[in-house]
This record gives sequence, C-alpha cells and structure tokens, in this order.
Amino acid sequence: MRRYRKAWAMAMVVLLALLTPAASAAIVWGPYVTNTTGDSATVNWKATGEGAGWVEYAPKSGGSSEVCRIPSTGAGGMHRTLLTDLTPATTYRYRVGTGDETTENCRFRTFGSQSFSCIIYGDTRAQKPFFTQTERHALVAERMAAEEDILFVIHTGDFVCDETEWDDFFAAAGPVLRNTTLVPVPGNHDGSVEAFSAIFGLPSYYSFDAGSLHVTVLDSNDRAWADMDTQTAWLENDLASPLPRKIVTFHHPPFSSDRRHPGGDQAIRAEWSDILSRSGVDAVFSAHTHAYERYQVSGTEYVVVGCGGAPLYPLAEEKPVGYQAGRGQTLGYVRATVSPESIDLGMVAVAEVPETDDKEVTMFPAGTVIDAAHLPADAAPPEKAPGGWWVVPAALLGGAALSRLRR
Repeated sequence: MRRYRKAWAMAMVVLLALLTPAASAAIVWGPYVTNTTGDSATVNWKATGEGAGWVEYAPKSGGSSEVCRIPSTGAGGMHRTLLTDLTPATTYRYRVGTGDETTENCRFRTFGSQSFSCIIYGDTRAQKPFFTQTERHALVAERMAAEEDILFVIHTGDFVCDETEWDDFFAAAGPVLRNTTLVPVPGNHDGSVEAFSAIFGLPSYYSFDAGSLHVTVLDSNDRAWADMDTQTAWLENDLASPLPRKIVTFHHPPFSSDRRHPGGDQAIRAEWSDILSRSGVDAVFSAHTHAYERYQVSGTEYVVVGCGGAPLYPLAEEKPVGYQAGRGQTLGYVRATVSPESIDLGMVAVAEVPETDDKEVTMFPAGTVIDAAHLPADAAPPEKAPGGWWVVPAALLGGAALSRLRR
C-alpha cells in the first residue's frame, strides 16, 4: 500500500507539471536599434528565458506585402537581429516578439540624409536610495521622446550606477529608444568591454557616417590606457574622413570646472586634443561631470552634457581656458541640427534641481534652450532658431515660467 501511495504521488507531480503552462517569455529591455548605416541596422532586446525571437519590419509607408520576418540570434536572453538590404534615408517600422509577447510598432530611420537632427545626453544613473532612474532620467527621456525627427541619440556614458540598474535604464529610456538609433559611449560605471559589447553589439570605440557627418566614439576609461597607443593611432586615421562635419564623443571631459575633477581630465586632453583640432573636429561631447558646460579651444567646441538624471555636481567659479557657458543643477540634453555647412547646438533644459532640496524638481517649459552655439564659428548663422525651441537667456529664467514637481 505504501509503495502504491508513493507511486500515485509521483504520478500526480508529473501530471501537474504537464498541465501547468510554461512561463511565457517577457521582454524586459527594448527593443532598441544600434549600428545603423545607410542600408542596415541592428535590433536588440532582452527577454526572460531562452525562447526563440523574431523581428518584423517594413518601410513605414509600405503595405503588408513588404513586411519581412527574420529570427533573432543571441544567448542568455539577449536577442540581436541584423537587418540588411535597407533603403538609405528611409523610415522603417518594426516590432519584435519572444514567446507569446509581441511589442507595439516602433521605428528607426536609415542614414543618408545630408541634413538631420540628433540628441546628445549622458550620466543617467540613479542615486539610490535618494532617487531612481524613473524619478530623474525618465523626465529627460520623456522630453526627448517628444522631439520630432531625431535620427539618433548619443549617450555619453554612465548609463547605470552598476550592473543591477540596467532594467531601470531601459524602462526609463524606453519611450525614446523605441523610435530612433542609440549610439552608446562607454562610461566608467558601465562595466567591462565585454559587458558593453553584449548589451549594445558594438566595440568600446568605433565610428560611422551619417549623411554629411562623421561620428567617432572613443573609450576614455582607465582600462583603455593599457593599449592607448593603438586607440590613438586608430583615431588619427579615422579622422581623415573626407566628410565636411565631424564630431567625437567619449566619457571623460578634457575641460571642466567640476569641483571634483577641476580642470577636466588632463591625461585625455594631452592625448587627444591636438589631434582633434588638427583634424578639424567641430565638437567633442563628454559627460562624467554631472552638469552642462561648453568650451571653445583651438577651433573645436567641447561640450559637457552629463545632466541626464544622475546626481548633479556643483561647478567651481574658476574655469579652464576656453570657457563659454555652463549651468549646474539642471537636467537636460543637447539637440544638434546638422547640415553639410554647419552644426547648430542647443542645450535644452528639462528640470532644475536645487542643491538645498534634491527632492523638489522644477520643470522648464518644453523646448527651453538655455545655451546655443553655431559651428563652425565662421559659418553663416541660421535665419531663425530651430522650430519649436524657446531660446531663453539663463538670467531671465524665473520661477513664474516654471512648474514644480515633487520627485
């Protein structure tokens, strides 16, 4: 009898296992697009479990007969699919699926247009337990998502505080990442080169062309110094690009008045600044300093845009050579409008965070630009400010125009 009961119990366990539905795979990161060119793009996402995944895509204006579906590749829940044979300067709609879950339609645009707009921002990490990415970074991401026709978004590094925060980053950035291309820059909080590549499908330094613009991404982290000669030699060769406009981005700023890193990263300045000037680089974008600053040195604009949501740093009164503008305690991002003739930059303020009360966030009206620059300096200025932007001198920003939000 005892043997019978044991056999019966085992049979019930097996039956329950068969009748219980397997947990459906859930998409936890993305989707997000990286490594876009004129005729290709890579779609990435992460899901729970090891289930198969797929991407459906078609030109935004195309009918059902133009929809293609291809499987994803990857491991450990990461999915990555390379789309090829795309048409340059064309907007595509896409969606991804894993298990029983399918996302809504997203979009991206292939490169090829000579004139376009892009966004640059960085340092989006949280400061727990004081605030999370959904309390700060999400404010910036929501404003960025409302911008129209953004070809790509450069993140200048420090996406997260540590490896436990990636879910929070993708949750906060989701509204903007679903409809553009992400250009990632490795920061000192973002883990190893291998971890960076696993998430974004890119090496720690690389470059690409977008219409009239050549973009170079560098690795300025401590680990890079072990083979810095190789990266610097690659940089000199890469900046021989014949395109009329050039920007470079890396995490550590060569010029900064951050009290924690006074003067900026002197080693990076000595290693790269002469090369950047000789090569005719229009602008360099960095982060690490949790504030906004702009410098002009030897014909190149150096922009610090580390105000994407991380704890903000106070700036020192003493400024390095070439100082043009700066603002602390302000969350925001830079929008760049690129053409073969020039690049127009605007620092878009999203929220002010007082030093005395970091829980009280004061929201700026959407589109408030508190600093602007026209590059190169000798190019003809635009006839008017970019449509929809409010160009407001910082001294005139008063409480009457702002709204307060408790976070």
